[in-house]
Amino acid sequence: MIQRYMRYSTAATSFVDTSTGWTACGQACVSPDVHDVMLNLTWHVDAPLSDGLIAVHHRSQEIVVSWAGTHRYRALVADMSVFPQPYIPGASTHVHGGFLDAVRGVIDLVQHHVEHLMSDYPDYMVIFTGHSKGGAEAALGALDLVRRVDGLRDRVRVWTFGQPRVGNEQFAALYNQQLGARTYRVTSYADPVVAMPPRFLFDYCHHNTEVWLMNREGDIYVGRNNTGCNEDPHASSSVDFYDRSIQWHKDYLGLPPLDHATAMFSW
Repeated sequence: MIQRYMRYSTAATSFVDTSTGWTACGQACVSPDVHDVMLNLTWHVDAPLSDGLIAVHHRSQEIVVSWAGTHRYRALVADMSVFPQPYIPGASTHVHGGFLDAVRGVIDLVQHHVEHLMSDYPDYMVIFTGHSKGGAEAALGALDLVRRVDGLRDRVRVWTFGQPRVGNEQFAALYNQQLGARTYRVTSYADPVVAMPPRFLFDYCHHNTEVWLMNREGDIYVGRNNTGCNEDPHASSSVDFYDRSIQWHKDYLGLPPLDHATAMFSW
């Protein structure tokens, strides 16, 4: 199941488009567990930068909202836009400005399609997923829509991979209240991106629930659900930052595969 959700993330980052079809992302999209996914919507927006897809997988009874990771040069600008913005105007919940802009630029469009699919398939779960930058935007997008769409909270699951920290302690508390028990924040053993932005910068901290891949063999540790910024010291935060390698960010149980970048890294 974890690999299936990572394949959805790979498809978004490979710029799968409704004009080229689901299998355009290569090996990840022709895997037996996802080869029959039906695309509903893809988006590629330049300002504020956002790429992603909405799809339906009838065999697993899932509506999938997948957000692309950093696969455009200009996405690096969004990644570095760490100065926080209010998530709720007038409140103390603050989040990464670049990620928030990316989500809010397309959230009305995403909501429209998700609501229609929820009505068409009332028994299907709604999965939000993404890798890296896409994971942060998946978490923000899911929280936005849970606060907007009646009935979504009971049907939603959030699976992110290599997700950086999204907001401050107050935001993490809000997220945990709404979605902490429905979120699986998967981290690879020594992935440096999950330790960014650093906690000393604007009080950034992670929300629940961490699923730490302890090695390439697939051993898993499920982090304790903590309040505040008390991230589980026995999970990914147990790895010293200087022992981390970007290779761990590129490898989540063998995904994404080497051929995932059918669409070349572009502006």
